Amino acid sequence: MISTSSADELLALADAILERVGRDGAEVTVVEHEEALTRFARNQIHQNVAESSRRVRLRLMGDDQVGVSEIRGEVEDLQGRLIAAAEAARELAPAGDVTPLPRPDAGSDGPVAHSPATALCTPEWRAGQVGTVAAVSAVAGFEAFGALQTSLTHTAIANSQGVRRHAASTSASLICVARGENGWGYADRHHHDIGRLDAEQVAQEAVETCGRNQQATALDPGVYPVVLSPYAVADLVGHLADLGFSALAHQEHRSFMRPGERLMSQLVSIADDASHPDAMPFPFDDEGVSTRGVSCIEEGVCRSFLHDSATALREDVPSTGHALPMPNTFGPWARHLVVTAGESSLDDLIAACDHGLYVTRLWYVRDVHPLRTVITGMTRDGTFLIENGRLGHPVRDLRFTQSIVDALSDVRGAGRERSIELDESERALLVPALGLGGFTFTS
Repeated sequence: MISTSSADELLALADAILERVGRDGAEVTVVEHEEALTRFARNQIHQNVAESSRRVRLRLMGDDQVGVSEIRGEVEDLQGRLIAAAEAARELAPAGDVTPLPRPDAGSDGPVAHSPATALCTPEWRAGQVGTVAAVSAVAGFEAFGALQTSLTHTAIANSQGVRRHAASTSASLICVARGENGWGYADRHHHDIGRLDAEQVAQEAVETCGRNQQATALDPGVYPVVLSPYAVADLVGHLADLGFSALAHQEHRSFMRPGERLMSQLVSIADDASHPDAMPFPFDDEGVSTRGVSCIEEGVCRSFLHDSATALREDVPSTGHALPMPNTFGPWARHLVVTAGESSLDDLIAACDHGLYVTRLWYVRDVHPLRTVITGMTRDGTFLIENGRLGHPVRDLRFTQSIVDALSDVRGAGRERSIELDESERALLVPALGLGGFTFTS
């Protein structure tokens, strides 16, 4: 993958659109994205695809109205059509409070999750990694399914107040599910550098879990102590952030956060840190504002919220640089969640649990009561009894209904090793395994 446009070319396009608009209150975002994907099933590659795309977005403000237009791909008279569409949208928009565009904040365009090796990754390299996964799976007598994906993204933002930002980022993900006759096993790795994806390690983990997860038996519902793998912890933390870390959620009285109050265990500290080298760092948000680190939960105590320009204006504070494309109804969004590590190994966490469950993954997680952080979903790809501090036989997948805050109020231990996970929106989370005193399984 090699991007066809340089930073100067993307910013020049944005500048040309701003000049053609010819007035204040305009913001242009140009994103070029290249993605390549190799899928495999039953230990064989069955699909290899690659695509390139370009997205140009214009936000126009004036007369207390905002209009947005977006064009994707190569379009004749792109600038003229983009401006005309945004102006038409603005004229039709209802008048209301319009947040001013941000001014330059002197932030740097780094660090960025970028690897030349990932940007130059070839189909042959991906095929070789898949071959390694398939070989490990076949030797174990299982079938491997999954995908290896790499991407390169150039993002440029400029506005009529003088903001001009650009960054190029890369991402690589290897996901593997090993399937046996009566059970499955899962493993993944994510990083911006393909050199950090160890295909053999991923395959061995998936195969080992699959081998344990055969002939699962039913277990009665109830409240059990659990050890959650980082895969499962990432789901909890991602939902927790979406339910309460946004300043808009706080302003609209729908956040669980009560600043200054301890709601969780002292072992729980969660920050949004866009500069952390293992959290897929990126320097600015969708308004071109530099993203600052924010401590949301500190040793179990609720601390600070994430801001964009709109929420910051309401409270007369600076934006923390967590905006999504504006305007929107979602508000600020956590993109680089980091959970503080503990001092335990995974074996230590299991050994500390006399009788409970080890959960590899959560699946189909949905919100039940956002203010109380109650979620529901299923376990998946390996749920095991823990008996006398040892991993026991597999149990069939269970449905859970649980308050995240309540679960994190009784943390018995945290892993010292952390892994990078990406959720469905490709947000990065750096999380350890956790041992929890209780988790409610309903069926």
